[in-house]
Amino acid sequence: MSTSWKKWFALSVLGVALHAVAQVNMRPEVAKFLQAAQEAIQAKQPDMALIKIQEARAAQQLTEPEKMFLERLSVVAAMNAQKFDVASSSLDYLLQSKELSSVDRSTLTETMVSVSQRNKDHAKVVQWARRYAQDGGKSQAVHIMKVQALALQGLHKDVLQEMQDAYKVSNYQPQESELRIYAFSQKQLKDEAAYARTLTQLVTRFPSKDYWSDLLNSMGRMPGISARVQLDVSRLMDATGTLEEAEDYLDSAQFAIKAGLPHEALRMLEQGQVAGLYKGASAVSYVKLKQQAQQRATEDDKSFKSLTAASDHGPMLVQLGDVLLSKGQWGDAAAAYQKALNKGGLKREAETRLHCAIALLKANQGEQAKTMLQSVTDDASVVQLASLWMSLVK
Repeated sequence: MSTSWKKWFALSVLGVALHAVAQVNMRPEVAKFLQAAQEAIQAKQPDMALIKIQEARAAQQLTEPEKMFLERLSVVAAMNAQKFDVASSSLDYLLQSKELSSVDRSTLTETMVSVSQRNKDHAKVVQWARRYAQDGGKSQAVHIMKVQALALQGLHKDVLQEMQDAYKVSNYQPQESELRIYAFSQKQLKDEAAYARTLTQLVTRFPSKDYWSDLLNSMGRMPGISARVQLDVSRLMDATGTLEEAEDYLDSAQFAIKAGLPHEALRMLEQGQVAGLYKGASAVSYVKLKQQAQQRATEDDKSFKSLTAASDHGPMLVQLGDVLLSKGQWGDAAAAYQKALNKGGLKREAETRLHCAIALLKANQGEQAKTMLQSVTDDASVVQLASLWMSLVK
């Protein structure tokens, strides 16, 4: 628990208790112990405060106002002493009262959620968090504790329902911890598409190498994914620094070969070689793939002239752009793609726009790349890739 939370807690719960002092005529034999408990709390001696509170409890026939005041002090002292079972017991008593104001009840209920979390009583966290929401509580922190407790109990379908309900609130912005829990539950339920969507939110709003790695590896395993899309995922992995293992580079090279882009395969293989990743079986695979890519690259170079001559044929211009992009000739690739787009009538226009944007971004033409990415429509998987590239545009 953070210091700032402790400070807020003391002001809210103890503040209500102190406000009550002026309204309660406590018997001297009770008041002296509770006054001493207050002083101990303020002196940051919570264990001493609990001793004084226990002495007050020993008084005969405590009145209800005395008992309520005592239990409030007990919550504060117990929380500061990190005796959360004691705090929970006191809160249980307080929350039974029908005399609490709505504001007071909301504060105490929120405190009960936090105490239950500290006690690792996940069922109780959910119980009181739901009670809090039913009473109109709006704290996002309580919602986070609730979905976390559900996930810890393995109630992943409930996590999904709670998050879907949260999104119904206009302009709801989940915090990073919420999205992590949401993604975890989606993963446990094997909903790969939903998992990828949540990871997309994470990399867009809270970018980190780990999130990028999880997202792109997940996208690369989508059922029915084509070699072309797998290659585009590999390109994003390269751009985000998440190609790390020998297998990553070998797979990327294979995707490039399947997509008919052997020069890109050679570039990927070379990156892995420079990083010193190929050893043992991966070294053997590297040699085989390199030979295969070199052979196909030689064949492609022979037909390259026919592509450059096809300056008025849209699909051929796209092929030219693909080859130039695979060779790392970013500016020329962008020009070929743009010319093809101007011609119109392309079979996979969304992909062409994405690849043109990648070429523009690699050529340090960020604004033009952004405009091109914004123009990608119709194909859901390509639109998703475009949104991810957009997050990389500086």
